[in-house]
Amino acid sequence: MQIRLFLPLILVLSLGLLACQQADNAAAKPGIAVVDMARVMRDSEPGKAGVKFLEGLQSDMQEKLTGIQNRLEAKPDDAEAQKELQATYMEAQQRMQAEQQNVINLLYDTMQRVINAYRAEKGFSVVLNAEAVVSFDSGADVTGDIIAAVNKQKMDFKPVTASGAASNAAAPVPQNADKADSEKDAPADKKPESPKNGKK
Repeated sequence: MQIRLFLPLILVLSLGLLACQQADNAAAKPGIAVVDMARVMRDSEPGKAGVKFLEGLQSDMQEKLTGIQNRLEAKPDDAEAQKELQATYMEAQQRMQAEQQNVINLLYDTMQRVINAYRAEKGFSVVLNAEAVVSFDSGADVTGDIIAAVNKQKMDFKPVTASGAASNAAAPVPQNADKADSEKDAPADKKPESPKNGKK
């Protein structure tokens, strides 16, 4: 019942989209740089922090699952504990998927921003993922520069709230306020309709 993280693989696949988006124009434009995105994820401070954050969540969830499993070992016929174990395991899987996707999105956005700024500053036309390049000169590899730039970014990973995966900032308050306003506006819109219906 172990919940395993496949973060490095998923991150590489996710960030590989950058190379896919740029590969079509690579042959036609000069000034090409190459970045080893897997290495950026593995060696950058934000990448390490993201993995550590997810591992901490996984450890907490695993501890909860282990507690239920210990109860079942003592009482194998405990139907309530069996149901609780299954429900907790499913919840943990869904939670880890949401948390992992959130971390991937945050890291991807940060790296995309850093690479775009670096490309513009250095005058490169294209920045490619090393995973998508068959061969390149070592002078085109700017991975070290990208790691240094990413390390300067401050990232604070927080758990995805139960109210929704998108509410990772201070968004829930305005959203609730908008709902409240819409509920207030609804009766006002209906008031003109009721006299018309009454007249007709």
